[in-house]
Amino acid sequence: MKNRSYIILTAIVLFPILLLAGCQTTASLVSRVFTDNDWPKKRVMVMPVTDLTGIGLDRSMDTISEELSKILRKTGFFNVYHQNEPKKFPFLKPGEPIDAELMREAREMGINAIIFETLNPIEADLVKSGVWPFRRKAQRLTISMNIDILDVNSGTILLSKEIADNITLSDEEVEEETEKSIDVETKKRALKECLPGILNEAAKVASRLLNHEVWTGRIVSTDKEGIIINAGRDVGLRQGIVLEVFGQGECITSLKGQTYQLPGPKVGEIKIVSIKSRHSSAEPIKEGDFKSGQIIRVKD
Repeated sequence: MKNRSYIILTAIVLFPILLLAGCQTTASLVSRVFTDNDWPKKRVMVMPVTDLTGIGLDRSMDTISEELSKILRKTGFFNVYHQNEPKKFPFLKPGEPIDAELMREAREMGINAIIFETLNPIEADLVKSGVWPFRRKAQRLTISMNIDILDVNSGTILLSKEIADNITLSDEEVEEETEKSIDVETKKRALKECLPGILNEAAKVASRLLNHEVWTGRIVSTDKEGIIINAGRDVGLRQGIVLEVFGQGECITSLKGQTYQLPGPKVGEIKIVSIKSRHSSAEPIKEGDFKSGQIIRVKD
């Protein structure tokens, strides 16, 4: 009875505090407590934005992807790497082969997921704005960005989603013929207004998706002295943790021509014996056919 009274009293005291903290703080607390697979931390590479708007945003592209990287870092769930060589790799095209050099680089870095962003052409239409009888024609510009997330270890596209927002420029009277001839400065204004919300939504979508995916790593090398894996203190691993090791399964090709690597059979288990910043040494718990490139994950 005493315990029950204590629980009720605690709830009464905490409720006003949470209420005063606001919805955003409460949501943040809940997300941190109830995320499914936020440990070990996943390494995420954010690619430069591909610009299809046609309004000459060359100098701004890197800033946009840096902003998305910054938002993802603030969640505390990921180790985020910003790829700042936009001309080195083409953007992701679902159904087409993934750039082999990009995949090799990502696997060498121990990246779990790559995020691609594409700014689509800006769409415009005419709407009515204002209060009757003073309604007038106005321009509504729609800004949209595709976000594609690739799982590096499986080669699987985890998500392909369009995120959009719009702005109505109601201060200007618009003629019918201007619908398809909007000037560049107006488009840039719309982009500036809508992009922060789109990037925040993209980060939210990516965080939700990736925290439902189980963390995986890889064996880098094996020799007589032990097994080296591509994860260390930076992802939260500790000495003594047991990892399951899986062989490489067969590759299948989807109807769109995309190739996926299926997980293979379990090879055995290894235990971490020493930790470094980005790599760890492990030893077999039982004898097994351990090879470089095999997939690892923390044993439940």
